[in-house]
Amino acid sequence: MRPDIVFIQQYAVPYFGVLSITSHLSYRGYKAEVLIESLEEDIIGKLKQLQPKLIGISLMSPEHKWLINLSQSIHQSLPEIPIIAGGVHGIFYPEQIISQASVDLVCHSDGEDVIINVIKQLNNEISDWSSISGLSYKTDDDEIRTTQRADLVPFDDNIIADRNIYYNRYPQLAKDKVQRFFSSRGCHFRCSFCYNSNIHDVFKEKGKYIRQKSVRSFIQEITSEHDRYPIDCFFFSDDLFTFDKKWLKEFLDIYKERVGRPFWCTTRANTIDENTARMLAEAGCITASFGIETGNYNIRKNVLKKNITDEKIIRCGNLLHDYGINTQTANMFCLPDETVEDALRTIDINIKAKTSYAFTALFMPFPNTALCNYCIEKGLLKPDYSLNDLPTSFLITSILDIPKRQKESIKNVHRLAFFFIKWPWLFRLFKKVVYLNLLSPLFHYIFLFATVLRHKEERGISWWATIRYAWRLRKSI
Repeated sequence: MRPDIVFIQQYAVPYFGVLSITSHLSYRGYKAEVLIESLEEDIIGKLKQLQPKLIGISLMSPEHKWLINLSQSIHQSLPEIPIIAGGVHGIFYPEQIISQASVDLVCHSDGEDVIINVIKQLNNEISDWSSISGLSYKTDDDEIRTTQRADLVPFDDNIIADRNIYYNRYPQLAKDKVQRFFSSRGCHFRCSFCYNSNIHDVFKEKGKYIRQKSVRSFIQEITSEHDRYPIDCFFFSDDLFTFDKKWLKEFLDIYKERVGRPFWCTTRANTIDENTARMLAEAGCITASFGIETGNYNIRKNVLKKNITDEKIIRCGNLLHDYGINTQTANMFCLPDETVEDALRTIDINIKAKTSYAFTALFMPFPNTALCNYCIEKGLLKPDYSLNDLPTSFLITSILDIPKRQKESIKNVHRLAFFFIKWPWLFRLFKKVVYLNLLSPLFHYIFLFATVLRHKEERGISWWATIRYAWRLRKSI
């Protein structure tokens, strides 16, 4: 049977947005498939074999150049099949996407209803894209048109995400020891480096932005997957899993009794108290992930708009540690106004917070976000900075116009952070090596090894399983 749509993505992990859309499609009687470009030898040949009515490309902003290249290849080989691009990238940059990539449509809203309406239009002799909310498209005379935002899509207890759309074609994905699940959509906070602040604004009249699955449906989703594919550990990777304490308590009580498997979750330093830490530990939480971002409180508060004090971060980490929960922290380097000493303070606060696994990245300024605009005002980015300037990885490249020696030393802190935090005595003895920029190439390889080692230790897997996973995700580095 010819699929109504084939989704294409670059990275070999289940995407929450694709899972949600394909589950809605299946519930309404439509057929969808997913292709992962990094796991396919001939993506064009596979599309020719499947002959879908519509091709959907799901992506994040760092994949913009990938989208341009892939869509051009598809359009040249299969010009009769329309292409729609989407994801958060589509929400914020629909006109740029449609003007630069070889796509026919861009979904700039939640995709569940938009995709169904597009498929319905394709069944007509002449498709009227102007009748569908949530789309950008080109007219016959190459004029770009954008319809109004579509309403936000609430969770429906009758529609349960089904990962078989991934596992049937790529059974190796089902073997990952840690599997990601989402119980909610949206974040309450408006940090300047994140898209969430913008999302609040563009959808403010389109429905409830913070949406959470009912405990019953989320438990059903978890247990149905676990029954078919025994899962060693769950990762509840919402923007903020612990925000609703009443929902959390109800969920953890049932999870502990019906599932009883170890899990990770996301949290925020100012939402953790002793009762929450105890609930998490008793239900089987082995790792909690939260953002520190930077060791400089003034930058954290005034530049990143994340008003969490050092004391709250340290207390959060220590509380979780006292209850036997590992902590994974998110940290950014090469931030605007950051000095090398600030970068070293980021290491120091992680040590004081008893961080178990430090994830470090280089700040990536997404166009039109508050922090990107701040960088342009400060002269750290060129005035016409755009998607075409965006790096493809936030692990290797910083594009801020920071003095060269200072930037390289900050990047050295980023490269050595994992081992400095893991073994604080190394930090005490060797922190001044970050100023030795001649050693940067060596520190780069130390960072790559640290990235692999962190993954291995977090998941408690063998070296062979780690190498296989790293190879699968090699394009994200």
